[in-house]
Amino acid sequence: MQTIATIALDNELDLILAHKRTMKLAELAGFSLSAQTTFATAVSEVARMAIEHGKGASLCIGADRVSGAPWCLVARITDQAAYISDPQTEAVRYARKLVDNLHISLTDQGTEMTIRYKLPTSHPINAAIINQWKNAFGEEPPLSPYDEIKRKNLQLQEMADRLRVSENQYRTLTESLPLMIFSFDPKGDLLYANRWLRDYTGKSLNTLNETKWKGIIHHEDLASFWEKWEQHSLDGTPFRAEIRLGNAETSTYLWHLAALNPLTDATNTIWHWTGFLVDINAQKLIEQTLHDNEELKDARHQLEQYQWQLEQTIQDLHRSNDELMRFAYVASHDLQEPLRKVQTFGDVLMNQYGTVLDENGIDMIRRMQSAARRMQNLIQDLLTYSRLTPKQNDFRAVDLNQLIKSVLDDLEMMPRFNETRVQITSLPIIKGHPAQLGQLFQNLIANAIKFSQPDNPPEVMIQSRRVRLPEIPQNAYVDQLPGDWIAIDVTDNGIGFDEQYRERIFQLFQRLHGTNQYAGTGMGLAICKKVTELHGGTISARSQPGHGATFTAYFPASVLQS
Repeated sequence: MQTIATIALDNELDLILAHKRTMKLAELAGFSLSAQTTFATAVSEVARMAIEHGKGASLCIGADRVSGAPWCLVARITDQAAYISDPQTEAVRYARKLVDNLHISLTDQGTEMTIRYKLPTSHPINAAIINQWKNAFGEEPPLSPYDEIKRKNLQLQEMADRLRVSENQYRTLTESLPLMIFSFDPKGDLLYANRWLRDYTGKSLNTLNETKWKGIIHHEDLASFWEKWEQHSLDGTPFRAEIRLGNAETSTYLWHLAALNPLTDATNTIWHWTGFLVDINAQKLIEQTLHDNEELKDARHQLEQYQWQLEQTIQDLHRSNDELMRFAYVASHDLQEPLRKVQTFGDVLMNQYGTVLDENGIDMIRRMQSAARRMQNLIQDLLTYSRLTPKQNDFRAVDLNQLIKSVLDDLEMMPRFNETRVQITSLPIIKGHPAQLGQLFQNLIANAIKFSQPDNPPEVMIQSRRVRLPEIPQNAYVDQLPGDWIAIDVTDNGIGFDEQYRERIFQLFQRLHGTNQYAGTGMGLAICKKVTELHGGTISARSQPGHGATFTAYFPASVLQS
């Protein structure tokens, strides 16, 4: 067997090193990520068994081949203990599910467990490649400071009694190690901190003692750290804590493992504590990632539930809208029939009995017919409004220039139309519902003519422009659709209105003038608002009394016909 690396198996941190180094070797050998994980997991299972139940175990990883057979990666665990029996065999059974070749034998020195994993035939192995692998492991920086700390810290503890009489020798040794090493007195005050700790924190020993590490240890970890410290100071047991330590150079907090061990005299009295700090930030990030993945799965499941509920709600809304449309149609149709009879009987009264009625009687009949006509117009507008529903399947390219010319033709019989001057700049071709867009511009132009000033000929200007989202009046829907928008302005020189009513005028049945001044049902602008929303946009208005008004219909740029 060509040995590449050796790892002592004493605790869980050694298990992490074993897993990382096994993954590293499998990666060098050309295994896929899946195969790397399979090999490393099998080795980890057997190594964990050795740590938990063995004694003085170690792991050697390398490459080997039997004469005439393909090359294999080899992981061999030797253990001073002999334990090929339950309950340890559960880990072995799991490892054998991952790899085909796992051999366990008892020797004079204890137990030997060997895992072989065939190398890909596309990656031939020779002595030069084996040397490259050895160099890669030799030149590789430590995977974790623990790899070096473990041996050095044991040496420090064995030398502690001898180093008490020679502080300079102790300082020289600790300053030479690339570790944050320190010592506490029984009260928790620093007796010594090597330069690695001073450089990392940017603080002197005196400052650390005065502040009790405030600002150095993260504020969320500081109180619990000292509480655990006081508890272990009383019973004299080794102290371990995971804390976030502030880096003076980067101003960031990174996770570290703080490990302290008591040094006692012949009477078992604690003389002082020696400790070190190990960077475990990468390990904590992995743990957090795994935790976040679980939360993400839960969130995805919850989202699927919300999606299902939303679909049910949408179905209910569609059903309700369909029922509402049928109701509106039937109701409006049934309401118009008695109105027609009222108008017919009014005509009969005027034609047949007009000569016998006085002026008051004739006036009442005229008022009755006028009210019936207003009611009929209102019902017609209600029916029009109820029929405005999303009809994406009916959307097609609409040339707004041609559309508005058709609208103007329909308005020729309107009072003051012949006096009206209409200016139209080049308008875009958009994808939409022709009839609904016709209703939009017919209502806007008709309003511009109807609410004109008596002494001035009506003037209407229609133009388009590009706008950005911040220029559009706030709307819960459009706020979710950033990007370019198309604005169509319809500007007139009419009587205008007070802008305090600019939201109210788009509501159903809202009027700013009485019917004796200006005819209408108060439905026109509500229809305009609904048409723009059905096309993914919105509408707004700006005006001053006596200075005309501008109504702007906004559409997302996505409606532009390419």
